[in-house]
Amino acid sequence: MNAGVSQLKTGPLQSGTAFDSLAGLIRPRSVMIVGASTTSGTLGHTTVQNLIEHSDFNGQVFLVNPRGGQWQDRPLYTSIDDVPAQEIDVALLLVPANSALATLEACAAKGVRYAIVFTGGFAELGETGRQAEQQMLALAARTGMRLYGPNCAGMTMLSPRLGLTFSTEFRNDGRNNKLSRIGLVTQGGGLGRSLMQGNERGVCFSRWFSTGNELDLDNADFIQWLAQDPGTDIICTVIEGIKDGERFVAAAQAASRAGKPLIALKVGRSDFGKRAAQSHTASLAGDDVVNDAVFSQYGVIRVDDLDEMLDVASLLSRVGVQFLRRLCVYSSSGGAGVLSADKVGEAGLTMASLAEETVAEMAKHAPSYAALTNPVDLTTKALVDPQLASKCLLPLFNDVEVDAVLYPITSNYAASTEGMVRNMLEVAKQAKKAFVPVWMSSRRGPAHELLVAEGFAPVYSLRNAMQALKRINWYAEWRARNRDRGAKSADFSGNVSVAQLPSNEAQAKTLLMQYGVRSPKESQVQTADEAAMQAQAIGFPVALKLVADGVLHKSEIGGVQLNLWNEAQVRQAFAQIMTAARANGVADDNIRGVLVSEMITDGVEMLVGVHRDVVFGPILSIGAGGVWVEVEADVARCRLPADRTLLEDILDSTRIARRLASYRGLPARDRSALLDAVQNLVALFLSLGDQAQSLEVNPLVVLNNGHGIVALDAVIE
Repeated sequence: MNAGVSQLKTGPLQSGTAFDSLAGLIRPRSVMIVGASTTSGTLGHTTVQNLIEHSDFNGQVFLVNPRGGQWQDRPLYTSIDDVPAQEIDVALLLVPANSALATLEACAAKGVRYAIVFTGGFAELGETGRQAEQQMLALAARTGMRLYGPNCAGMTMLSPRLGLTFSTEFRNDGRNNKLSRIGLVTQGGGLGRSLMQGNERGVCFSRWFSTGNELDLDNADFIQWLAQDPGTDIICTVIEGIKDGERFVAAAQAASRAGKPLIALKVGRSDFGKRAAQSHTASLAGDDVVNDAVFSQYGVIRVDDLDEMLDVASLLSRVGVQFLRRLCVYSSSGGAGVLSADKVGEAGLTMASLAEETVAEMAKHAPSYAALTNPVDLTTKALVDPQLASKCLLPLFNDVEVDAVLYPITSNYAASTEGMVRNMLEVAKQAKKAFVPVWMSSRRGPAHELLVAEGFAPVYSLRNAMQALKRINWYAEWRARNRDRGAKSADFSGNVSVAQLPSNEAQAKTLLMQYGVRSPKESQVQTADEAAMQAQAIGFPVALKLVADGVLHKSEIGGVQLNLWNEAQVRQAFAQIMTAARANGVADDNIRGVLVSEMITDGVEMLVGVHRDVVFGPILSIGAGGVWVEVEADVARCRLPADRTLLEDILDSTRIARRLASYRGLPARDRSALLDAVQNLVALFLSLGDQAQSLEVNPLVVLNNGHGIVALDAVIE
């Protein structure tokens, strides 16, 4: 066994944040291919070719086929037992699904450390496949062998070159391209292969892990490995489902600590997509708003499609992490300049204001009729005078108000376009600022190939260019905000003894009071007479609300009556609430009475909720509250625990946060008390442990500055 393997944690990792070093998998000394074939065109033949002929692999290779024979000068062993070796680093399995378990048993007996199971037909097909996977996982736990797959395309490494894959395209991966420093992790093989073929447009990945059903090793393992890999600067991942949120977050944090941007495409966002992900790799697609919040919280650059991933990755690999908000558009087409300016505004970016010196320097060389403000339009003169491009481009790169220069290439004029592009690249290669060529023509040509060859992978639309710039600028801002934050989180310690979780609003509010979250003046009553008496004591107007175990949305069944101004109205409202409750099937045994509550008529209504996400655990939600919460859809989220700074950040990302500040004579609201209440509610939820699935206060009214907050309703499930 090689030295790296002996230090590995034994057994598959089910949860937690410990990671395998993957040493024996990434740089194996011995590989066994089970299902090797001498028949050209078969997967077994291609897999052997990839390892022996197209890889720079000098270790031991063992080939297994029950029919025996020879593969060139190598023997084909008829069984795994016949292989003359022990403690093999990696086994590649090209066997039917119904024989996978027996094959893995034989691999474990042979001392195989990692088994890559290419075969499909497991959990993605239903219950029988899931049971087979569980048996495979139990075997791995018992023996310490790690499983890669099943239903996967394997592993591709281009430096040094190693193809543990059946893909016929491995031989072309990375050929005729400068080796990049971008790593790729995908669950599916098809989307990963599409990205790998981005080398045709100048975007090359140096490592690709296709993880399939992720029975044991998953995308987090490989993201974490790439975070430590000295040959990787940028990490891309295509995710169908995240099975262990804690490990994914740990891997994302490892990438962040290493200064390596993590770019993610999460498929299965829609209901249709979720169902497709289930049938493809049997993954849990998850709640997409939670995925989005977690990605944003931990600095994961989320993209929406493959072309966007290629654009962001290639631009990042060339310019690094920079602020890219202030753009200058440089063109030979007035229309392209105006269209570019439109797209800049749509993306929320800014057209840079050029310095007077910049304009004056360009004016020395440009024709008198050129437009030298932003966008810069040199007209068709730029096509007939290629030197003009370099003379007018340098001042833009030197302008301190410009973060990036965008160059839309509208048409391919063969040698003219090539000459112009060549001169521009001579300047751009020396510049420290981003230069973004946008190839808008459907016709390729020498100029396009020149951009690819020189490492300036062109973007194919203005919209895509803006999106890439926007993503990178967002990441630069996120990194600046989080540079000093580290891993510190708020102390949400505390414990409350609860024999049984609250089953109605009154009980929930009593529990909230123990954590410093106050309710309005109110009293629980059993009769209309008691309601009238308590209303008089509290002071009109009042509200009446049904108290019934298990009833979460009281207003929907007529269980809430507001703005009651006298005893007669209170008595009538009490009777109406009881009648409505019974009419809607609320059992008498579950009715605990009615709350008589003071009316809070001023303040900003917020929602604060915590729920236990099946993937990422406790998730906090803050946003606009009240009866219009679904319509407003103004809610921001984060994963817990979270420090006060993060709570402020997510609050500020909502539209309703602006209503907390003083505006046009209106007083400022008690923002500090709101944040205190949020922290207290989080502490309560976490102290309840797994018995609490959700806690929601809606509305939580934020009063004028210095007057605190009031929880008008609360539910704990």
